[in-house]
Amino acid sequence: MSREEKKALVEALLFIENEPVEYGKLVKHTGLEQQELSGLVEELKTEYELRQSGIQIVEVAGGCQMIAHPRFGLVLSQIYGVKNNNKLSQTALEVLAIIAYKQPITKTEIEEIRGVSCERVIKLLMEKDLVVISGRRETPGKPLEFGTTKNFLKVFGLKSINDLPKLREIKEMEFEIRENGDNE
Repeated sequence: MSREEKKALVEALLFIENEPVEYGKLVKHTGLEQQELSGLVEELKTEYELRQSGIQIVEVAGGCQMIAHPRFGLVLSQIYGVKNNNKLSQTALEVLAIIAYKQPITKTEIEEIRGVSCERVIKLLMEKDLVVISGRRETPGKPLEFGTTKNFLKVFGLKSINDLPKLREIKEMEFEIRENGDNE
């Protein structure tokens, strides 16, 4: 199979899937080596970018996925409607951020940070497949520990949990926002 045929095969596999495809699965289905496969994905990404394609390949949740280019988001949402079922309250976002940055973490530890009960919010985050029970703490009472899911990575466009912005970066962004807001 030529390099162009291999690239076309990878493109077809990504096109058919509506979820991120892990590289291991692509290796299995194509018979290609991981390094060659990564190179082909990068070539496809570059080709789409150079021709200003309406689609792009993003690396998310430990795999890659073909999606519509964000610059067409407004038009596509007007045509197909906007799905708002993933909207989270400020409280839910705070609890989710605590879990994401401190995982594995217990409910008691979350409540100590927030100062209020969060059982209902954790249940909601689990229903939305953003949070999962990741184990039990080896302490008296063996409390449940929580962590984030692959769906969390997908929803927030992260390759892995290591791609979360560092807390220092967030503080710098807040300063820039406040600074810019004062000038308006």
